Amino acid sequence: MNCEVLARLEEVIRQRIREASSQSYTYRLYAAGIPHIARKVAEEAVETAIAAIAEGRRRTVEEAADLLYHLLVLLVVQGLTLNDVYAELEKRMKK
Repeated sequence: MNCEVLARLEEVIRQRIREASSQSYTYRLYAAGIPHIARKVAEEAVETAIAAIAEGRRRTVEEAADLLYHLLVLLVVQGLTLNDVYAELEKRMKK
């Protein structure tokens, strides 16, 4: 089920980019370009770490969700998929 949620989110991200609506946060991220998206990923990673250290479990979950969302946007914009990441993880588990 959890991977299914990520797969659905990945598709929603692709759809929002295709729709090209300036009302969509996802599209605005896409339009801002990879450097901006990468900075957002870094920002969310730091916020997740801070939440884990000082803000408790609930905030950690919220920040981790933000991190996963922004990371998925970055992957989509780079022409990558969750399956690319899954394949790399699978490869690493075999080592």
